[in-house]
Amino acid sequence: MDWHLVQKILVGLAVITTIWLSFRPQKRKQHADPTIAEADERERYVWRYARWAARTIQFIFFVWMLSMVMSFILT
Repeated sequence: MDWHLVQKILVGLAVITTIWLSFRPQKRKQHADPTIAEADERERYVWRYARWAARTIQFIFFVWMLSMVMSFILT
């Protein structure tokens, strides 16, 4: 089997795995103590813009990497 074909198959599987891991829902821990749950919610609210910025940068990087991988697979 041609080494380039094996390499392209492995890259394709890595991309599929990355897409699956990136877009699956994140599970949040629910604390029994309402004080801790309220503090966690306040902290998420305070850091919301930083999380949005990080997700935006992650999405831009993902699109760039996806275009690089697709050009590699298609050549």
